[in-house]
Amino acid sequence: MVLVTGATGFIGRHLTERLLQEGTAVRVVTRDPGRVPPHWAGRVEVITGNLLNQGVRAQATQGVSLIYHLAGETRDEATMWAVNVEALRALLTTAAGASVKRIVCLSSVGVIGAESQGVATEETPCRPKSEYERSKLEGEQVVLAFAQEGRVSGAVVRPTIVFGEGITRSRDSFLEWLRAIRSGRFVFFGRRAVANYVYVGDVVEAMRRLADRSVTDAEVFQVADPAPIRDFVEAAAQALGVPVPDKTMPLWLACTAGACLQLANRLLGTPAPLTLSRVRALSSQCLFSGDKLQTRAGVTLPFGYRQGLLRTVRWYRERGAL
Repeated sequence: MVLVTGATGFIGRHLTERLLQEGTAVRVVTRDPGRVPPHWAGRVEVITGNLLNQGVRAQATQGVSLIYHLAGETRDEATMWAVNVEALRALLTTAAGASVKRIVCLSSVGVIGAESQGVATEETPCRPKSEYERSKLEGEQVVLAFAQEGRVSGAVVRPTIVFGEGITRSRDSFLEWLRAIRSGRFVFFGRRAVANYVYVGDVVEAMRRLADRSVTDAEVFQVADPAPIRDFVEAAAQALGVPVPDKTMPLWLACTAGACLQLANRLLGTPAPLTLSRVRALSSQCLFSGDKLQTRAGVTLPFGYRQGLLRTVRWYRERGAL
């Protein structure tokens, strides 16, 4: 039996579907059973509740050999520490008592807090800047500590920005980006930016392979498929069947426009097609390396961003979004 927390989220759904295809017995724990896909009925064991509840944890971990921990709080700062740290610590404590062998824990490269140009690896010192990043980094330390004590072995997975089919949130920034490329509105900010995106199918493959590793220690692995921003946008344009954008805006002007539009959105509620965070993401010259995943764990990404873009565009078109 395998336990998946956060199974109803974007990556969690893809992972659970993969496990079901493999014939794995899957148990999920969720606070909102209404989010469980109807076609999982009879195929997935569902436990409703909060992982901070001992009874829920005991029921969730009974007879489990492996945990994929994807549950996390990304929006409410008031509960981030409780969900991202204390619930994980409590889950691991219960899991160790239930003889669970291994956990694969989803984190994020955001814990590094990298802003400058250069290459960021698993060895890069972490300087998290937000409460979310601080809580996720502390969660990583919890997993590492349990492994070092020999209680539950583990792997921490840090993906870059994940894209792919099945995003359900109301504001889909990746879809907006694809629409801008399709309509010819996309503008490059500078000429040396790196696209730190990775396809969801590649993240799932990495998690599956890391779950099978016969190791006792915990390790941190970045799951990344970086490319020059121009190469990534070119691949997106080809998937969309449109000309490759060639407009460029000076970075200083983009930052000014993003700040103004963001302020107008906050004060007046007007649309903000460009924000400072979007400008930073599309102009960053920091490259997150995924080399350790291949050299240390022997995991190669089966799809890559080009095939991932083709699959994602097709999914959006099937639903009339593009």
